[in-house]
Amino acid sequence: MAVRKQAEEERAQLLVREQAARAEAELANRTKDEFLATLSHELRTPLSAILGWSHLLRTNNLGEVDLARGLETIERNARVQSQLIDDLLDVSRIISGKIAIEPRAVDLATVIEAAIDSVRPAFEAKEIQFETDLESRDCGVLGDANRLQQIFWNLFSNAVKFTPQSGKVRVQVREQDFRVTVSVIDSGVGITPEFLPYIFDRFSQADGSTTRIHGGLGLGLAIVRHLVGLHHGRVDV
Repeated sequence: MAVRKQAEEERAQLLVREQAARAEAELANRTKDEFLATLSHELRTPLSAILGWSHLLRTNNLGEVDLARGLETIERNARVQSQLIDDLLDVSRIISGKIAIEPRAVDLATVIEAAIDSVRPAFEAKEIQFETDLESRDCGVLGDANRLQQIFWNLFSNAVKFTPQSGKVRVQVREQDFRVTVSVIDSGVGITPEFLPYIFDRFSQADGSTTRIHGGLGLGLAIVRHLVGLHHGRVDV
């Protein structure tokens, strides 16, 4: 009887493990399908704008205003596609462990201002008040200037994306005990408590549907976390 009972318990445990593995595989498949649907949508949307305006520019005698608008739209959407591809490549390097930094002495204020200049067209288009509070203009750190700028570009872009028209974004830098803290504060919609634990996960978005208001693949903050980690730093919300 003892042997039979042990065999039944082992079968029950095996069944539980099998069910858990099946559920995990099904979740992975759903996540993959959702990501592919999102990727297709995110790549197709700017491509449609590029093709549409290219056709208009080729087949119509447009005035100067419409011509400038068309060229600006093509350039903006091409940049969107380029950023999506760059994010995918960076995530691929992160997964394979091939992404690295080249630390040197860097003026952090200069890096932050360069990142702000990169997102300036986006926040000016939404009439967002972008404030900086740099406690010290002379804030030197050891880091990779290009990767640091990528970190701040992602953070600032994310803040601008989720901040409403005529909202406010504030960047604050504080230095204490040989460590620098950079805070990005915005007047956006905020994050629900149940989503907070996953905000830095790859392909993670509070609204993952293709009909959501805000675009993107949900890669930016995951890249931020990894790059900050390579600099022996910490990022949190």
